[in-house]
Amino acid sequence: MFMMASIQRNIKYSWKTDKEIYNAAIQAAPQADLEIWKTRELARLVLAHDENKGEQVCCNIVTSMGDGSITITTESDGLIDKALILILSRLQKELMALLF
Repeated sequence: MFMMASIQRNIKYSWKTDKEIYNAAIQAAPQADLEIWKTRELARLVLAHDENKGEQVCCNIVTSMGDGSITITTESDGLIDKALILILSRLQKELMALLF
């Protein structure tokens, strides 16, 4: 039986506004093969998911309104940390392309 794997990364884009980062997250998720299922503009929150090797992956993307950072969390009941790191890295790469 697997325990839930969870990986979290905080990335700073201090030269961008929270609105710019949030909008980039909305564009980056589908480009990273994640399906957005809910957004909350006031909270600067993007919830997305994917399926990897038959296992559900949840991805929460939260933009800070104070310091130009974004926190990305990927979770799955059936995948190991290494698989989640690859998904998170794919999303981070898409964000970097949009924000630079």
